[in-house]
Amino acid sequence: MLRPAPWRASVLRFRCPLDGRPRYALAPIVAHVNSGKSLLLVLDEEKRQSLAKTGVNDILAPFGMKLSGDTPRIVNTGAIAKAGEINRADRQVPYDGGREIFGGTPFAFQLDRNGNLAQPYAAYKKLDNGARIVVMAEGMASLFLGSPDGVRLHEDPVNPGNTNWWGKDSQVFMEEVLAWLLAAARP
Repeated sequence: MLRPAPWRASVLRFRCPLDGRPRYALAPIVAHVNSGKSLLLVLDEEKRQSLAKTGVNDILAPFGMKLSGDTPRIVNTGAIAKAGEINRADRQVPYDGGREIFGGTPFAFQLDRNGNLAQPYAAYKKLDNGARIVVMAEGMASLFLGSPDGVRLHEDPVNPGNTNWWGKDSQVFMEEVLAWLLAAARP
């Protein structure tokens, strides 16, 4: 039996569905990573994607990673992805409500009200079999939100959906994340 095309891909991008996923989806995702291929997993805050319904921690557990429940929301607080293994320079990315990631190597951090690095929201892991994993516990950067004109700690009071999100580097950030995942992925 042929498996669906995403399982043959070098990198599986798993942006969790809003209404959860069937329990049988866990094994193919873990097998994908165990076969030496890479995974990008993105989960947003609880009101958008339920930690229990999506079963994300069941996917991450074999790799020593875990997501928390929601962290306290600070409106349009933003995040910084630090220069290092994945990013060539510090990257400003949007962050408005999400979770903390445990395990792996943190590389992007929510900012606190004063603009200082707070808890990690994105981490990576390199496995002995060549697989690479990136977990993002907030989805705005993966949707290429954020703007050079964004103002931290400000939300449109009339229509929050029209907020000009802080975080000008979503595109380059995601390009670097995907390039890093692809660099080690084996077809």
